[in-house]
Amino acid sequence: MSALQSVQQYSTTRRFPRYVVDRSVSALLQWEGSPYLTLAGRCRVMSEGGMGIVLPQQLNIGQVVFLELANALRVYGAVRNLHGFTHGFEFVLLRDAQRSSIRRLCGSWSTL
Repeated sequence: MSALQSVQQYSTTRRFPRYVVDRSVSALLQWEGSPYLTLAGRCRVMSEGGMGIVLPQQLNIGQVVFLELANALRVYGAVRNLHGFTHGFEFVLLRDAQRSSIRRLCGSWSTL
């Protein structure tokens, strides 16, 4: 199979639908021996698997932070892509209750 054939067989179907949102989100960063640094950001796109956030500071690909999505809903997010100050986060280490909360949150918005 040629490289072109393997690219043509690649599916662009996503695991989760994306939702257009416009809400504030906080990214909490912590280094050993120092207090949390809170970055106020804006979420533009969200899914059950992750979200796109504009932050005032660039993070590194692979960096894991706490994301505060709503009152009392904090999850770990890993930076998977970066375009300027727009960060693509994947939710990682989710508990079942967190996943259910995210699913309910996403269900209240319209898809892209």
